[in-house]
Amino acid sequence: MPRINRFSIAATLVLAVSAFFVPAVLATPEHAKETGQPCITCHLDPKGGELNDTGFSYKTNGHVWPVVSSTPLLPLGGATRAVIGFLHVTSAFFWFGTILYVHIILRPRYAEKGLPPAEVQLGAVSMAMVGVTGLCLTLARVNGWHNFVDSRWGMLLGVKISIYLFMVGTAIFVVKVIGPRLKEGLLEAEHPPDGVFAPEVLAAFDGNEERPAFIAYNGKVYDVSNLFRWKGGKHFRHLAGMDLTAALAKAPHGAEKLASLPVPGTYDESRKPPKTMAQKVFYFVAYMNLALVFVVLLVIAFWRWWA
Repeated sequence: MPRINRFSIAATLVLAVSAFFVPAVLATPEHAKETGQPCITCHLDPKGGELNDTGFSYKTNGHVWPVVSSTPLLPLGGATRAVIGFLHVTSAFFWFGTILYVHIILRPRYAEKGLPPAEVQLGAVSMAMVGVTGLCLTLARVNGWHNFVDSRWGMLLGVKISIYLFMVGTAIFVVKVIGPRLKEGLLEAEHPPDGVFAPEVLAAFDGNEERPAFIAYNGKVYDVSNLFRWKGGKHFRHLAGMDLTAALAKAPHGAEKLASLPVPGTYDESRKPPKTMAQKVFYFVAYMNLALVFVVLLVIAFWRWWA
């Protein structure tokens, strides 16, 4: 693998997880003066640092004392939260890492002819794990809906959850609606308006499933659909929908066999076909989700430092 690719992969993966490990913001002396409580009331360590449940409840209730309630909706032990948190971060690592790698390095054209099954499966499992573990971690910290409006921490968490649900929705839309149409679009045997066939367009005229059988030779496209020897789009080991210029030079017969065949157009192997509507939608959703990844990372950074 070229050096630039190794660097790019490492950079994108580090970026995908770096925000998850930003240290939590520490309390200020002003909070202690406002509440009249010692640091140990809200922190695991008398000197400050990581918050205990009381401190976290104080934080998520908009820094209002006395604390409304320090009992979360789903009480979990510290070790259990740590394990769930590890699974949450790991799942997010795979999900965001896959998005960054596919969209930045491989580019969306990697999947514009059909969604790769491996990436779809990895994304589905990662999104499900992020959702389940995220729900557990949220319930283990909040004690009511008011937590999402009474503090900046809760509001940013609500934004993060909303983006997650939106990304899951778009992923389902792409897999269930756009994905099948990406493959169908490849099999639509449509004549180009200007009569110039690109390789991908010619490939659709493969003679299968009642589609016409076309071949290219010396820059021209020939219709071999009505020839008995091309029934089903196959002539010995040669297949319709391809440029057979080199193959015909080795055949026992010459180009005279093509003289009486219809010529629906010319062939240009350097031409790129226009994108289908499904491909355009796929590109839009792909780059939108890429942007949302960075939005989520930005929200997490603010969530850790500012809230």
